[in-house]
Parts: sequence; structure tokens; C-alpha cells
Amino acid sequence: RYWLDLTPSDIIWNTSDTGWVVASLGSVFDPWAFGACIFIHSLPRIEASTILNTLCKFPIDTLIGAPTLFRMLVQSDLSNYKFMKLKHCLSGGEPLNPEVMEQWKSKTGLDIHEIYGQTETVPL
Repeated sequence: RYWLDLTPSDIIWNTSDTGWVVASLGSVFDPWAFGACIFIHSLPRIEASTILNTLCKFPIDTLIGAPTLFRMLVQSDLSNYKFMKLKHCLSGGEPLNPEVMEQWKSKTGLDIHEIYGQTETVPL
């Protein structure tokens, strides 16, 4: 409930690999529990322009991606893109460096919220 911040009118896009637990939580179980719509896009290859154009073309509210995704996206000229509805961004699997978080915030006005799950909590 708190990490995804979803409502029944939201659309979530989780770009994480299906081998990660966040794929099932962020793409099926949690959105389903809150009645949110799950956006699915066949991505044979992760490319910044494809991700950014998709966020401009579709009313996606929430984006989940690995830190690598956000590192790649901030290298683009984000002033060329106007996201349709994006309001909540999440990253997990490894720490995201503060510089990328600051660049994303300054270029989009959006924060990236770091999440952690089963993989990260094994040592606990």
C-alpha cells in the first residue's frame, strides 16, 4: 500500500525483469489488490527513447525500474519529453546513486523512491 501508493484509477508500469520478486509484486499482486491497471509493454531491448516515448504516449502514473534504467534515462535530454501522467517513480534491487536521483528530480520534478524486498532483506 505505501510503497506503490496506488489507487484504482492508477496505471502502473513495472519494467523489472520477471526473474525478480518485484516483478510479481509490482506487476501482479499489489496492483491487483488495489484495483490498479497494469501496463504491459514488450521490450525485447531496453532503450531510453522507447521508455520515455511510452511515458509520453500512455497515461502511466507509476513507474518501477532498476537503478540501471534511471541511470540510462537521465542521460537523455528529458526536456524533449512531456510525461502524460507520471507521478510516482520507484527503483530497487540495488542502491541508486544520489546524483541520478537529483538529476531525475531536476529534469522531471519527480522523486525516485527506493524500495527493497526479499533479496535485500536476507541479511536481516
